[in-house]
Amino acid sequence: MKKILSTVALSTLLLACSQNNQPAQQSATDQAEHSSSHTATQKEQSKYAPYSKEEVEAKVQALTQIVENDTEYLPAAVKQAQSFLESWEKYPEALKSMMESDLDPNNPDYSNHIPMEMEQPALSVRAQISSRESQSAFNVQGAIEYILEIQSTNDQPFVLQGMSINRGRCGFSTGDFYSKLPVTLNYSQTVKYLLKCKGDQVLEAELITDQGSLSITF
Repeated sequence: MKKILSTVALSTLLLACSQNNQPAQQSATDQAEHSSSHTATQKEQSKYAPYSKEEVEAKVQALTQIVENDTEYLPAAVKQAQSFLESWEKYPEALKSMMESDLDPNNPDYSNHIPMEMEQPALSVRAQISSRESQSAFNVQGAIEYILEIQSTNDQPFVLQGMSINRGRCGFSTGDFYSKLPVTLNYSQTVKYLLKCKGDQVLEAELITDQGSLSITF
């Protein structure tokens, strides 16, 4: 009987110790889980610092739009956007550069579409090549020289800054004092240039003006 009572007393003591130790173990587990959760939150916040998560995600979405629609934007802009997307999570400097960049799908500076008025200026001229007997004392009698005449038919004045004839293969010189480059051409005004090649050799001329370039053919 005494032995049975001793066994019961020992079992009761062990059960009490087990119950007293269980909350302590549970508390340690809770603390570990809380610490792990807190560390994960800190890591996520540090990934976006010093910016907010919403700000960074908005920028990433904008750059992704540029990359996914690469034909709509300049190649340099697409390449830069791709570089930011690949590196911002790895390097704080890349995140800062990405957030400060003006790369944006709505920024016209990065658009690959060039307005028609920029492709060809709204200029109009009339050009012809004429010939005459050379007026230079250094040429033999009967020598022929060829003259390129350019007349403005443009409503607004423009400045003729330079010219390339046959892609630079045919030189020229000023035909008279009033044609010296650069020269402002008003409507109906004509300038003349002496060609350093035969007139029938001239195929095209590119006029370089303050409003863009204009190509003429013969």
